[in-house]
Amino acid sequence: MIKIDPTAKYVLAVSGGADSMVMLHMFASLSPRPDFSVVTVNHNIRADAQRDCDFVENYCKGLNVVCRKVFVDVPLYAEEHKLSAETAARILRYGVLDSQDCDYVCLAHHAGDNAETVLMHILRGSGAQGATGIRPLNGKYLRPLLDMSREQIEQYARLNKVPYVKDVTNDETKYTRNFIRHNVLPLLKRINPNAEQNIARFAENIAEDCGFLESLADISQVEFGADYARIPKELFNLPKPVMYRTVIKVFNRLNVYKDIEKAHINALLDLANGVGGRRINLPFGFVATNDYDFVTVERSQNIPSADFEIPFAEGKAVTPLGIVEISKTQKDGALMFDYDKIPNGAVLRLKREGDVFTKFGGGSKSLKKYLIDKKIPQRLRRGLVLVASGNEIYIICGVEISNKVKVDGTSNAYYISVIKEGGNEIL
Repeated sequence: MIKIDPTAKYVLAVSGGADSMVMLHMFASLSPRPDFSVVTVNHNIRADAQRDCDFVENYCKGLNVVCRKVFVDVPLYAEEHKLSAETAARILRYGVLDSQDCDYVCLAHHAGDNAETVLMHILRGSGAQGATGIRPLNGKYLRPLLDMSREQIEQYARLNKVPYVKDVTNDETKYTRNFIRHNVLPLLKRINPNAEQNIARFAENIAEDCGFLESLADISQVEFGADYARIPKELFNLPKPVMYRTVIKVFNRLNVYKDIEKAHINALLDLANGVGGRRINLPFGFVATNDYDFVTVERSQNIPSADFEIPFAEGKAVTPLGIVEISKTQKDGALMFDYDKIPNGAVLRLKREGDVFTKFGGGSKSLKKYLIDKKIPQRLRRGLVLVASGNEIYIICGVEISNKVKVDGTSNAYYISVIKEGGNEIL
C-alpha cells in the first residue's frame, strides 16, 4: 500500500468488494491508526445494493470506524439526463465523494484497474493523456492500492480473513472494462506474466512526457472573462502537442473538462487560419469566432440574438446589453455628438441588414463594411448598441459617431456611453 500520512484526514470509499474491504482493513491495521472514516454509496442499481451497504456498516462497527451510508438514484438520474447507467453512477458517486470533508478521498483502484483503463483509452483512439492511466494522486483523490495486483489483494484478504461481497455485474462482459478484465488481460498475461506492471510502467512514462508538454502550454497571453476567452492566434502556431494542451487548458479555465476532442481543436486551428469573422459551433455549449488577431470562444448564450428598440432620449436606458447613458457630462470613453442633429423618432437598437453609416470626416458605406474595415470582431459587432433612424446609423456606441452628428461651433454637445453590469464600458 502507498505510504499514508498519519497527520492527514481520510475518507475511504468502500463498496463491500474485495478491493475496498482490503483497503479498509489495511487502514484499520496501521499503527498509529490514521484519522479516517468510511462512506458507502447505494446506487439503487441492484436489488442487493442496500445489503452491501449494511454489510460495510456492520464491518465498520466491529473496527470502531465511522461509516456513512448514502443513497443515490442512478436509474432515475440516468433517465432524466439521458445517460447510461455507468455514466450516471459515476456522476452521482463523485458528487458524494467531492462533498466529503477530508484531506484525501481514498479509492481502491489497483494495478489491474490501471491496466484496463490504459487499454480502454488506447482502443478508443485516445491521445497520450488517455494513455497515462490512473494516477496515484489526483487532486484530493488518493489510490493507496494502485501498486498492488488483483492477486495480491485477494491473497491479503485470504490471509487476513477479510470478508467481502461480490458484485455479480462485474462478471458481465457486455461492459468494455469487464470484457478486457476477463478476456483480454488474461491473454496478455499468458504472453507476459508481468503485463499489468509493464502497462503501468508504460503509463508512468507517458505521464512524465505529458507533464513536460503540459509545462510548455502557457495560457498567460489568453484574455479570460467569466464565460469567454480570447486566444492570440500565434498560440495556434505552436507545435501541435503543445498547442493541443494549451487549448485544453483554456477550456479547463472555462470549466469545460470533458468532450474536448482532437477534432474540435483541429476545427479551432482551421478557424484561426481562415478568414476573419468566421464562426463555428462547438458541441459543449460554446461558439468560436475568428476575431482577426484572436480566436474568441464564448458560451453560446452570451451572444445577442434578439433585437430591441428603445426610444433615443436624454438619461439612462436599460438594454439587454447594458445601460446606455446620454448626458451633458463627459465620461471616459464616451462619444461626443450634437444632440440636436439626431432625428426625431431615432432609437437604440442592434445592427440590421441594410444599415448605412457616414463615417466621421465624410463618405458613406454599409455599416457591415465599415465595421469590417475597422476590424471590429464579429463577436462584438453582434452586440454593438446603435443610434439609428430607419437604416441610417448616427452613432455606433463605443466606436464612432456619424459625420452627420459631429459637433461644431453652435452644437448642443452631449455624450453617450454603454455600461455593462459591473461598471465596465462595452468597448
